[in-house]
Amino acid sequence: MIVLMKEIGRDKFLEQFADSPARLAWAEAYLSDRESVRALVDAVDESPYSLRQWVDAFIVVGQWLDARGLRASFQDQLGYVSCACEAAGAGANLTTLSGVVTEMLDDYGFESAVEQS
Repeated sequence: MIVLMKEIGRDKFLEQFADSPARLAWAEAYLSDRESVRALVDAVDESPYSLRQWVDAFIVVGQWLDARGLRASFQDQLGYVSCACEAAGAGANLTTLSGVVTEMLDDYGFESAVEQS
């Protein structure tokens, strides 16, 4: 989490995460290395969605995977959420990213996910 705070700044970090234990827990679990943080920040910067919306979408992916006894790497999840951003296209401001991800998971699943061991 410290890596993320350094990358985006203390104020932005607090704005995006302070009111949500679920978002904080996700950040602590997945964003401990600079490479993952940089990949996420770059993806967020290239999209119309906020970091908060991206994290909410990752939480949806994680819940979907857990409910099915599956797992996927951070990079695979990042690719999936990025694909959802592209799928939203021009309508991105009309829907939440987590909503787009939910629809994609329901319609297409998550092909690169594997069974938990």
